[in-house]
Amino acid sequence: MQASTVILFLFISLISSACRSPEPKPAPTEAKKTNPSNSTSLKNLKKENNLERQLKREERRAHRSGRSILRTARQMSLINKEILPGGCWDYIDTVYDRAGFKRHQRQTVFKSKKRGPFASQNKIKAGDWLYFINHGYRNVEHSAIFIAWLDYKQKKAMMLSYAGERRKVPARYKEYDLRSVYQIIRPKEK
Repeated sequence: MQASTVILFLFISLISSACRSPEPKPAPTEAKKTNPSNSTSLKNLKKENNLERQLKREERRAHRSGRSILRTARQMSLINKEILPGGCWDYIDTVYDRAGFKRHQRQTVFKSKKRGPFASQNKIKAGDWLYFINHGYRNVEHSAIFIAWLDYKQKKAMMLSYAGERRKVPARYKEYDLRSVYQIIRPKEK
């Protein structure tokens, strides 16, 4: 795991929520570190702007349509701090629309039932719209945009998540357990 991934993991471990549920109190977690000297405080992370640097790095690594989605999502969440009516689905739909991928320009690459079978990790790409069971909060259904794996083996990923409802909070980058992904949507490649 790279130093920036460890720092990002620490940041997103501090916050979690579901799109239809009250804001949960985060459970204390400890990141696995490959290098103990990479630890930092949340205050330093924000000060150094490591999150935005990591997001830009993931944008560069993504396929062309994924890059457009990640860039649009970063603009809406970190820069504009947009708050939209509706929940997680509405927010992601808007991200895809603004990135140039209207509903007829999207494809479902995996679809199952909420109880499984679940998607293989190797099917998931940066910018994908994932529907999954949020094991970190009451096993509710949630959807979010996949950014990158934080711990591939443990199926822990950085996602852009929107709480919506009546909360006045923009979308945030958080860690999620992706053991139970039951649908994957992505732009159709041209």
